[in-house]
Amino acid sequence: MKNFYLKTIALLSILFLTTFSVEAQQNEDLLNILIKKGLVTQQEADSIRSEQAIKEQAKRDKDKENQHNISIGSRALQISGLVQARYQDFQQTSVNNAFDLHRARLDAKGNITDNWSYEVYTEFAASTKLLDAYTAYKFGDFLKVSAGQFKVPLSYESLVSDSQLDFIDRSQTVEALAGRSKDIIGNQNGRDIGLQINGSFAKLNDHYLFDYILGVFNGAGYNVTTDNNNYKDFAGRLVIHPIRALSFGGSLYEGEDVPAATTKVPNPGSQVRHRYGFDGQFVSGPFSVGAEYLHGTDGAINRDGWYAQAGYYVVPKFLQILGKYDTYDPNKVNPTDRTYIYTTGVNFVFNQWTKLSVDYLFRHEEATVQIQNNILEAQLQIAF
Repeated sequence: MKNFYLKTIALLSILFLTTFSVEAQQNEDLLNILIKKGLVTQQEADSIRSEQAIKEQAKRDKDKENQHNISIGSRALQISGLVQARYQDFQQTSVNNAFDLHRARLDAKGNITDNWSYEVYTEFAASTKLLDAYTAYKFGDFLKVSAGQFKVPLSYESLVSDSQLDFIDRSQTVEALAGRSKDIIGNQNGRDIGLQINGSFAKLNDHYLFDYILGVFNGAGYNVTTDNNNYKDFAGRLVIHPIRALSFGGSLYEGEDVPAATTKVPNPGSQVRHRYGFDGQFVSGPFSVGAEYLHGTDGAINRDGWYAQAGYYVVPKFLQILGKYDTYDPNKVNPTDRTYIYTTGVNFVFNQWTKLSVDYLFRHEEATVQIQNNILEAQLQIAF
């Protein structure tokens, strides 16, 4: 019995030393001493060595996974970034095929305390632009308050990180109605300046049933020091997750904007700018499918569009094939201005940081005279 207790004490001592990362040689010396004294058997010592080797290898693997990360001041400052180099081959002879830097971004964020966090996200491609700059306070999973410049909670696809998009480009509808390249207020990257609350509630087994976001914004877009009207815009989004793999979302935006001045209307007044939309996503193993509808009103003009897409990993975590149907109508009154885009894509995911995407966009217009404007795109992405 005494020998049993001595062995137990010896084993606990070794585990204690292992837990606190004592040098391997010290552990080895201690094991040898215990073997000589007969307190542990050679088999028990070999078992301890094996467990220690497994732990050390796991630590090395973890360090290797994180070696691309830069961390300064513990969690107070973490640096990450995104580079997307793109090539576009245009069917239109009037447009030159070209390489370009689609995105080149640097992200600095961190936690000052367990509750206070911040982020400063900057774009360097083409011209330097501040994308996100905000601070946030988290009361719990149910409530976080953010103030500054960030994405407006409108549309599922608009809120997806640029590095996580399945296709190189977002859909026409999102580009036109979620404050992006074709929106009436110009390209705002889906962002604005304001105050927002968000959170999750009603936990169901291993996930929350509801996610919500509510925000009040200037409505003038990002990097605008003064609002162009006295009205503040409201945006909200609610997402339901009946099961972990499935989600349904709804978005609403109510606001006003001031259209660009023209020679006929040199001093335009403000006009309504309303948006609403619905979306659904399902992801299970290698298979994913999603769809989204958006409707927009700008003054007296009504617009809408939708897309549906699906993807499948032919080779798990490496080779993904995708298809997308995308349609947009910029003016519901005009019967000949709707555009359709059929996109096929292939993603080669080399690792969690590097991806090569190749998309072919077959474009079709309702107009009588069709434009030969299909596009072949290839993009190499590094996210660190």
